[in-house]
Amino acid sequence: MEYLINPGGVEDKKSIELATSKGNHIRNSQRRERPAEALKDAARFATEGYDGRKLRSLTSRYNCIGMVFANRRTCIEPEEVPMILIDDEYVEVVRAADVVPGDLVVYEDVGGISHVAVVVSNDPRVADGDSIISVLSQWGSDGEYLHEYRDVPPLLGKPVRFYSERRR
Repeated sequence: MEYLINPGGVEDKKSIELATSKGNHIRNSQRRERPAEALKDAARFATEGYDGRKLRSLTSRYNCIGMVFANRRTCIEPEEVPMILIDDEYVEVVRAADVVPGDLVVYEDVGGISHVAVVVSNDPRVADGDSIISVLSQWGSDGEYLHEYRDVPPLLGKPVRFYSERRR
C-alpha cells in the first residue's frame, strides 16, 4: 500500500532518515527496482548513437538528486534542492572554467529544477575559452551515465548553474 499522507515525510515507511546539515528533513522515498530487461532497453536507448555517453550503473532505486545528496539510497524530489543547497552552504560557481570535480551542475526546465549531476572532470579549451565538463548523473529510472554536461535527454532540462560546497 502506498503512503498517501505526507509522502516522503518522516512517517512514510519508504522514506529514510535524511536531513540537511541544519537539521531540516529532506523528503524522500525509496523505489523498487525496475525489471532488468526494461533497464537494459533504457541503457540501449540512452547510449546507441551517442559515443560520449557511457553507462556506469544500471539501477532505478534512486534518482539523480538521491545519487548526489543521499549516496544512491533514495529518491529526492527537485523541490528539495534549493533547501539543500542553502542549508548545506553550497555557493554558485559563476565561471565554468572554475568548476572542479565534485562540484554540481543544476539543470532546469520550464517548471524549475529538473536534474542534478556531479562534475567528474573539467578540461578547459584554450582556443575558444570553453570547457569540456564531464559529469556523472542518474537519468530518472534509467541508470547512471558519464557524459558531457550539456548532453542530456531533453526531459532532464538544460544546465543552468554550477554549485560547490568547497570552503574558500
